[in-house]
Amino acid sequence: MTYTVRPDEIAFLIKPVEFDKHGNWSGEIATAVAMHKDSAIKKKELSHLVDLVTLINAFLDVMNYDDYVYDTVEQHRNDTIELEMKNQPPIYEEVEGTEGKVIRLTAFTKTEGNA
Repeated sequence: MTYTVRPDEIAFLIKPVEFDKHGNWSGEIATAVAMHKDSAIKKKELSHLVDLVTLINAFLDVMNYDDYVYDTVEQHRNDTIELEMKNQPPIYEEVEGTEGKVIRLTAFTKTEGNA
């Protein structure tokens, strides 16, 4: 999957670094900021976006030694994911007379074979 940063965007990049001799990742990361070479972002807005990106980067450092910060953000993330999942329609419905669940297929359902 590739993505090209557009002129009106700034991107925060995370790259895994430090692998053992078996190719297993140690958990260490490197971070960077990327923007389009012909950025259309005004200086004032760019300054604010860079401020936000550096706060994200600072969080990644602080969470390694401050359990309260990590736990607080983790709980917020979990709550957000749970809320999003509640807003999704169920992917199956129980149908009377069946032993299991029947999956509802739509024109957008990805299937294999002749489903």
